Amino acid sequence: MEPTIAGYDLNGAGSTTLPLALAVPGSQYNCFNQGCGQATLAAAVATFNSTLVGTKDARGTVIKPLSLPSSYAFGDPTLNTDVRLTKEFVLKERYRLAIFGEVFNAFNIANLTGYSYNIGPSFGQPTARFNQVFGSGGPRAFQIGARVSF
Repeated sequence: MEPTIAGYDLNGAGSTTLPLALAVPGSQYNCFNQGCGQATLAAAVATFNSTLVGTKDARGTVIKPLSLPSSYAFGDPTLNTDVRLTKEFVLKERYRLAIFGEVFNAFNIANLTGYSYNIGPSFGQPTARFNQVFGSGGPRAFQIGARVSF
């Protein structure tokens, strides 16, 4: 995960989106959610605001201060617990009946996605839930069934 700064051509290459690590000297690239935390991000934003705010980018746009929301996340892992229980009955050694029950996302964890990593008011805010369909990853779901073999 790498926070980005949008709206300014900071390196003169014509791109208006640049990773924070390239805009702020001394920042590590791609370290967030892998060793760098919210304090590191806040320090990098403060450095950006103290060194670049008020100057002009390569296109002549005046750079405005960046801000982070009061609560944000670097993304969450997808957690899922699926369980299946099967009971098999044997009839006359040749016929089998298996009855099963399944639970998908047994703990009903809201797996959130759609995080924006452009630094601004929507930084680190989830916008969707993971895969809202029946089965793994979505809301808790139950399923029962049977299988006959001969």
